[in-house]
Amino acid sequence: MSTPVAVAAARRIAWVEGPDAEALLHGLLTADVLAIPVGGGTPSLVLDTRGHLVARIHVHRDAPDAFTLLLDPAPAPDGMAVIAAHHVSEDAEVMGPEDVQVLVITGPAPDADLAVPGAIPGTTELVTDDPVGLAAELGLALAPPEFLEAMRIAAGIPAIGVDTGATTLVQEAGLDELVSFDKGCYLGQETVARLHYRGHANRRLARIALDASVPVGTNFRAGDASGGAATSVSPLPDATWMALAMVRHEVPDGAEVVFDNGVAGRVLPRGE
Repeated sequence: MSTPVAVAAARRIAWVEGPDAEALLHGLLTADVLAIPVGGGTPSLVLDTRGHLVARIHVHRDAPDAFTLLLDPAPAPDGMAVIAAHHVSEDAEVMGPEDVQVLVITGPAPDADLAVPGAIPGTTELVTDDPVGLAAELGLALAPPEFLEAMRIAAGIPAIGVDTGATTLVQEAGLDELVSFDKGCYLGQETVARLHYRGHANRRLARIALDASVPVGTNFRAGDASGGAATSVSPLPDATWMALAMVRHEVPDGAEVVFDNGVAGRVLPRGE
């Protein structure tokens, strides 16, 4: 995107501090927390004991023993209940979550107290008390929230709790890149590793190019077989429509699908 654009958005924020903060987070999250330098950060996932996706977070190391966690806004799960439930004897304090505002920008990231890569490729999230004022200060056009939603769907990024459910696996959501397969144990590792090394997911989150809009929840068929249902739908800047949906493994990239309301679509390969 040639011209930088900004969107004000809600997030939640939490903190984990203390001598055992690093060990606590490293043993729970999918990211390699030990490898995060002071002042750096990394996206990660919170899973349950069965390897099901709970939440997506960004972990920022403020100091050797202090971390800030940037979390999705309500009603998406934030994962803090999982962290608190497994915080037993560690010498660490878990604080939050609290509501916070961010300015999501496209293009180069300016200097900021807390700026992290956004879940949507090519974006940065700046934590601020005044996103509208910050956008004006940076000379950026402020776009509506629908702009960010269209970018998310076009990029095939799942909204946790919307495009995923209580039994969604990491590989089904296409979030493998948020997992370190070189680190030691973490919560839910066995399921993730077994699927990564020995098999494939029975379904996957896919983008579907649409001929027209369909209501969220509308089922579709691929040939004579049930294909799934739309979980997110948005118009795109080029006046086309796109949906996200969990599709069965048997439905190939490029497959033509038909929704129950008669709208036709095509399953897009990742990266197209």
